[in-house]
Amino acid sequence: MRRPGSTAALFIGMFLLFAGRGHAEVEIRCDPAQVTARQGEKIMLHFTVRNRSRQRLESPGNILISYHVRDTAGRDVRFDNRRFSLPLPVRPGATARFDLPVFFSIAPGSYLLEWDLVREGEFWGRDRGWKTATISLRLLPLVAPAFRKDQLPTFYESGRGLLDRGQYLLRQVLRNNEIRRDGKFFGFAAGSDYPQVWIRDTATLLAYARFFYPGADLQGIVDRFFMAQGPQGEVQDWVDTIGRCDKNTVESDQESSLVLAAWHLALSDPSWLVGEVAGVSRLRRLEMALEWLWQKRRDVKRRLIWSGFTADWGDVERSYPDQRAIKLSDRSRRTYSTYAQALFIQAAQKLVLMAERLNDETMADRWRQREKSVVAETRRQLFLADRGYFRIHRVEGKDDSLRWERNILAVGGNAEAMRAGLMSRAEIARFLKVLEKRRGEYGLRTVSFTLLPPFPENFFPHPLLRVPWSYQNGGEWDWIGGRLVSALYRAGFRNEADRYLEEILAKNLDEMNVFEWSDRAGNGRGALFYAGAAGVLGEAILHGHLGLQEDFDRYTIPAGDEKFTLTVTQGSDRFLVDNSVKMSVDIASLAKREVCVVTRSGRKKTCIAKKGRTEIRKN
Repeated sequence: MRRPGSTAALFIGMFLLFAGRGHAEVEIRCDPAQVTARQGEKIMLHFTVRNRSRQRLESPGNILISYHVRDTAGRDVRFDNRRFSLPLPVRPGATARFDLPVFFSIAPGSYLLEWDLVREGEFWGRDRGWKTATISLRLLPLVAPAFRKDQLPTFYESGRGLLDRGQYLLRQVLRNNEIRRDGKFFGFAAGSDYPQVWIRDTATLLAYARFFYPGADLQGIVDRFFMAQGPQGEVQDWVDTIGRCDKNTVESDQESSLVLAAWHLALSDPSWLVGEVAGVSRLRRLEMALEWLWQKRRDVKRRLIWSGFTADWGDVERSYPDQRAIKLSDRSRRTYSTYAQALFIQAAQKLVLMAERLNDETMADRWRQREKSVVAETRRQLFLADRGYFRIHRVEGKDDSLRWERNILAVGGNAEAMRAGLMSRAEIARFLKVLEKRRGEYGLRTVSFTLLPPFPENFFPHPLLRVPWSYQNGGEWDWIGGRLVSALYRAGFRNEADRYLEEILAKNLDEMNVFEWSDRAGNGRGALFYAGAAGVLGEAILHGHLGLQEDFDRYTIPAGDEKFTLTVTQGSDRFLVDNSVKMSVDIASLAKREVCVVTRSGRKKTCIAKKGRTEIRKN
């Protein structure tokens, strides 16, 4: 016999049961309903996910969001497409709203996209009756005259399809990372997962970005790091639009990166170095940065720069399995890495040139001597003559770096060692033989894989590095591969550099993106639109393959058998060059610059100005 009120409760329960049958367990909505974009362009979509199921929807549980592609008539075009991580979990009974940056690598055209959730290898949501969301997409080609006209003031035509098409993608990646505050340009995000402006990424991308953005905008980025600089010269890792900043203290490359970033801007406007930030000249602030490294991060006995125990150039230490791994701590071990020394050496070299330009010979002499000291000790303590490359690092302690580490070829540290002038041509040739042998052994598609082989499983407790070939523990990073390519061009290994560069660009154009890193299977990981990688690849093309050289007073363009045309726009400077024997340069304004051409045999050419038009003729 029912208790009083039980009949009413039964009817209410039955009503809710049958009413609920009209609702899917999980429902997705997507705005806007109509989108027009270019291939590779970052688009922010707003999603609402309502979860009436009993399971927690989150990317760590292998629940991802993706889409199916149909034509406008509803016919299937491509079922499986790029997966994107959910930026936050959706608990049972909850509704989550979030903005998600997405991009498209499919062929240009008009489509219907059905957004759905997927548990990888198990099911799609729609197969379980979950409600999906459909939007229309008009996708424009990235490689198009309209994009060239609007976004590529510096442009080249080399006849090499991958290089010529690659410049469109690299430019798009920079555009995807523009950060604005109150409508004004603030800086570049490192990628889709990093909303801050990072100094190491800024230093890596400015060599290329300065051909597309006003000098004052780029100077503003570096000035923000000057403003956040400590009284003794210490440099922060990142700044953001609301005034916050912080530093991953296990690294020792932030100060060197600031000097290298400033160098690229000083080439265009050396007088900028004389100006002051908070009452201190920029040149003096650059010296303060390196002085802080010299005083606070230089071991007097070793006579080398020290940092935490990271994977080559990385910023996650072998200490804790969580965020504590980016800070020096009670578990830190002092290491002396090739990467940190090479960055410091390059920064000291550039500081010497800037000091000389401003006639500060005392500063130039001081850093010239210090640079020579670190060069000598880096060669003596870190170069493995029997292996043909520089070791990752030495570790303070009796074991002096776990001797099996000698077998690890660190691509990043060695690439920067080449850029610092630490390896002879013969040594680079030998390095390439070792690199090629290991690429073959491991079946690697590009030279961007950072550690050959990686550290063994569980060597690093942090989950990002715990598995070999993941993240900084041997993952594929184009901002490292690009540095190696750039170094090889400088050293005269043009054929190898061309091949490596085209392998990297082919991968990126196929994905219509530059991922932060990829695993050994070729799956893009981490942030989308990795700006530092785009910058160094652009540098490898302009300054490497095309050979554009600069000092404070002139551009130098090589002539050669492989023909190209190059239009350069940098600030108020603009000229058009082809590298045939007879070259013409259209100049809008080159008040302080002289355009010169040097043949590969070293025979110089001179410039004869004629009312905004210059003909360059062989001597």
